[in-house]
Amino acid sequence: MDLGHIASARKQFAYYKLLGEKTFAQLSDDELFLQHNADTNSVATIVKHLWGNMRSRWTDFLTSDGEKDWRDREAEFDNDVRTREAMLALWEEGWGCLFTALDGLTDDDLGRIIHIRNEGHTVLEAINRQLAHYPYHVGQIVHIGKLLRGTDWKSLSIPRGGSAAFNADKFSKPKHRGHFTDGVLTHAHTAPLLVEELRAAHEGLWTLVNALEPAKATAAEPDKWNALQHMVHIHLGVKAMANYLGLPQAAIAEKFGRMDRPSMTMDALKQKYSDRLAQGVVPPDRFTPAAVRAEDRDELIDGGRAELERLIGALDAWSEEELDAFMCPHPAMGPLTAREMVMFTVLHAEHHTRSIARITA
Repeated sequence: MDLGHIASARKQFAYYKLLGEKTFAQLSDDELFLQHNADTNSVATIVKHLWGNMRSRWTDFLTSDGEKDWRDREAEFDNDVRTREAMLALWEEGWGCLFTALDGLTDDDLGRIIHIRNEGHTVLEAINRQLAHYPYHVGQIVHIGKLLRGTDWKSLSIPRGGSAAFNADKFSKPKHRGHFTDGVLTHAHTAPLLVEELRAAHEGLWTLVNALEPAKATAAEPDKWNALQHMVHIHLGVKAMANYLGLPQAAIAEKFGRMDRPSMTMDALKQKYSDRLAQGVVPPDRFTPAAVRAEDRDELIDGGRAELERLIGALDAWSEEELDAFMCPHPAMGPLTAREMVMFTVLHAEHHTRSIARITA
């Protein structure tokens, strides 16, 4: 493993980003904005501050001062982010700015001088400064999460009482070159993040369908699905996935088998799905929606919500290792891991939401 400082720092930043996302997934919408008192910050406000700092520090990183004249640091601490979606948008924008800057650097740049408030820093010092700053705030986010969840908190590291087993596993392997994030960042789409994405994708679907006039919700070209049928098709897929995850794993192994490869990344799965769509996909009869009426829309959405919660409840019983170990065949995508199939469930909802937007425009 030939890991330079830039690559190592990037892995560590990604690790702490993941810890924040695992915390968000355990908190309700209201808890994200809860402010203990006037002198403390909510989770959403901490995210807003990180966003402001990251944009300022990493925009034109090598060529302009890290404290931009357009930054309003004081406003970053106003507790005025109102939705989970708005908070996550800031989160992704900030980290995206950081990773874009890091990806443009090499270790040959580490000795170059950049400035923060007119103080000269080597690139190495600037990276280390933020590598201390951002985990400090992510630690605050995690601490707030643990306080709010109490005994329901799901540990993000070695759970209490698990140190001996964890060390026994580590010391059972021969000495080797590694990084402490190995195995954690192999797949960024862990179960808590997938739950976030499942909910966001399907809420987007239901919000769009719910806003349609009845005539638009049921209008379709000959031999094409209308908006409600697209939605029901998604619900049928969610139901099938909930049924799969609810099976005993011994039965899954006997019926479908195990996988002998790592799970794909979301980007790789998205590309594979795009390729299959380009080739043409005809869903099996069991996923073909029947005719639906506009007056049944509310009932259909309620049913879809119930199936999604059943899927999420079943997913909670699976470990990260198990999600990569079992096969889940897909009629168009071929053999997928259980994790990939949950990831596909996110992509599937997003694809049909775009289809609905197109046919109802």
